Amino acid sequence: MLKSLLDAVMARRARRLMEQVGEWLPSEGPVLDLGSGTGHLSERAERELGLEVVTADVSDIHVVGRAPVLIDDGALPFDDSAFSAALLCFVLAYPQNPAAVLAEAARVTRGPVILVQTLYSGRLGYAWHRGREFLWTVVAFYISTLVGYLPPSALFSMNTRRFYTPESLSRDVSAAGLRICAREERPVLPNRSLTVAAWVLERHG
Repeated sequence: MLKSLLDAVMARRARRLMEQVGEWLPSEGPVLDLGSGTGHLSERAERELGLEVVTADVSDIHVVGRAPVLIDDGALPFDDSAFSAALLCFVLAYPQNPAAVLAEAARVTRGPVILVQTLYSGRLGYAWHRGREFLWTVVAFYISTLVGYLPPSALFSMNTRRFYTPESLSRDVSAAGLRICAREERPVLPNRSLTVAAWVLERHG
């Protein structure tokens, strides 16, 4: 029962992400899903759009689809321009050097880098974001492992190092040598105090 509920939650999350970024995905792959997590978004993109999606993550917690290519901080194990696009959904809060992660995603991608990240503004947004992050990372991971939704061998790798405002995320995008060429935001709280932002990034020049 609980496993079915968790699967429904992840499927709903993947559906909402596809609604937000699907129109930016190329017609042909392969697409890199960097930080693919449970695999629900990649599986949905392959099923709905017929795209080949290569998943990669620092830990294997996939529930659907293929196991990810395991990666570390640093250079990605892919050739230059190997992918038609790259997806990074809710991953930049965790790596030591997020600008370097973005730069590597751009290196292995000949098309757009599609970035989805939760952004806050003000004290209410910050407090809500911290609570939401704890619930959907630490609590969700250990409950999912406890009930067998994730395998017992799954390693927790989502230690939050930062919470982004639009300005701080823009700085990391610029530091990676990228610029924003399209954006869309889904409000979570009123007055843009918390939003799920989707940005399409491309190299300067």
